[in-house]
Amino acid sequence: MKLSLENLAKYLIFSLLFFSFTESKAQLNVIPFSKGILTPEMDGIIYSLPRNIVCVEISVVKTELVKGPFADYALKYLGLAKINNENVTRYSIDNVVVSMLAEPDPEQQYFVALSPKSKQASQITLALTENGIISGFSEIRKVNSKSESSAGSGSQTNQLFKDLLQPTMLERVDTIIRRISVDTTTIEEKIIRRSVSEKSADQMARETAEAIRKIDENIFNLTIGYQEVNYSKESLEFMISELRKTQNEYLRLFKGSSRITTTTHKFYVTPQPSEEGLLESLCKFSAIGGILPKNSPSGENINLTITPVDRNKNLTDFAKQRDQVAKKNRGLYYRIPQQSRVQISSGVNVLFENIELISQLGIVTYLPANAYGEVVFDPITGAISLISIH
Repeated sequence: MKLSLENLAKYLIFSLLFFSFTESKAQLNVIPFSKGILTPEMDGIIYSLPRNIVCVEISVVKTELVKGPFADYALKYLGLAKINNENVTRYSIDNVVVSMLAEPDPEQQYFVALSPKSKQASQITLALTENGIISGFSEIRKVNSKSESSAGSGSQTNQLFKDLLQPTMLERVDTIIRRISVDTTTIEEKIIRRSVSEKSADQMARETAEAIRKIDENIFNLTIGYQEVNYSKESLEFMISELRKTQNEYLRLFKGSSRITTTTHKFYVTPQPSEEGLLESLCKFSAIGGILPKNSPSGENINLTITPVDRNKNLTDFAKQRDQVAKKNRGLYYRIPQQSRVQISSGVNVLFENIELISQLGIVTYLPANAYGEVVFDPITGAISLISIH
C-alpha cells in the first residue's frame, strides 16, 4: 500500500508539471491568406510554403574539325590517308543533371496571428529562409537559399596552326650577260636582275614533309648516340619530347586540327498541380546545330516528363475533409510532397530518370494549434523533418 501511495504521488507531481508546461505554451492561430479573413489591424508573422522549380542542366560537347592547309598533299608526301578533309562542326549531349530548387509559393502563404492580450505570444520563435519560407519553429536555424546560375562559357578562336612554314617568298638571282661589239672591240656588260616568286603549295608541303622526316632522323641519332655526346637521361628525354612536339605541329598542317569545348544550358520549369503529370518541351537538339529553340523547324525535341508515383488517394481525401472542418485555431501548415518520376528524353533515348519529391504536386495540411514544442521543416519541400510533441 505504501508503494502505491508513492506512485500516486509521483503521478500527481508529473501531471502538475506537464500541465504547467503545456499551459505556458502558446496556442497558435495560423490563417491562410487564401481565406481572405485577415485585417490590417491584426498582429502576426507571415510565412510561405515552398514550391519546387525543376532545374535541368544539359552539357553539350562541341567538336570542331579543321582541315589542314596541306591536307591535299598528305597522301602524296607522307602517305597519310586518315585526315580531316573538310571543316566540320558536330555537337553531342555529354551529361544531363536535374536538381530541385525552391521558391515561395504565392498560393501557400500564411499568417501566424498573435494576440496582444496573450503573454505567451512572446514565446513563439519562427525560423525563416531569406525569401520567407518557413524552416523551423521554436528554434533558429540559418538556412542559406542560394540560386546558382551558370552561363554557357564560349571559347575564343585560337590560332589553329603555328607559323611553321618556310618563307613563302622565294628570291631568285639570274645573271644576264650582254655582249656589245664596237668595231673590233667586244664589251661584256653584266646585269644582275632580281625577281621574287611565291612558293607553290606543293613546294611548301614537300619542304614541310622533309622537315618531318628530318626530325625522325634527329630523334634516331639521339637515341643511338650518333653525336657521341654523353647526355643525361633527363636531357635526352627533354630533347626528344621537344622534337616530337615540333613534329606534331608540322603534322597538323597535313592531318588537320580539332578543338573540343563544352557548354552548359539551363532550363527552369515550375510544375503545376495535375493528376496526369506534366510533359514539357525544353528545347530541340541537332548534331549539326546543337541546342536550338523549341520552336525551331529542325532538330529533335528534348522533353521533360513528370509522372506522380503511387498517389495515396485515402490520404488526399482525408486532408481535404480535414480542411473543411471548422476549427477555432489551427497550427502551422506544412506540405506532404509527392514522389514523382522525372525523366529527360530525346526521342526514344532517355537521358535522365530519377524519383524526386515535388512539393506542389502533394498535399497541404496543418498541425494542431498546440501540443508540440519544436518543429523543423525542409525548406526545399515544406515537409516536416522533425517534430517534438509534448
